[in-house]
Amino acid sequence: MTFLVILTAGPRTEAVQTVLELAAAASELGHHLEVFLAGDGVTHAGQLGGRVAVTLCDADLRWRQSQPVDMPGVVRGSLADLARSVRAADRVLTFT
Repeated sequence: MTFLVILTAGPRTEAVQTVLELAAAASELGHHLEVFLAGDGVTHAGQLGGRVAVTLCDADLRWRQSQPVDMPGVVRGSLADLARSVRAADRVLTFT
């Protein structure tokens, strides 16, 4: 099963820890989990990169005038990428 997590919650939340725990549990059961970071959620790229497949909303990143260095497991994307991921996922979870 493929899960997509859309994370828009900012840095003062426990959502990122929940996403990491979900990713670990999904992996243990042989499932795939991807994360799309948008809004304030782009601040979590460093915590999630390399631990789970992450797509970072490039527009939100530019809006915040932030340009993080390339991180393993993190790709920049757009709402078109989000739409493709939603279509491919069996389940979609949102953390705001």
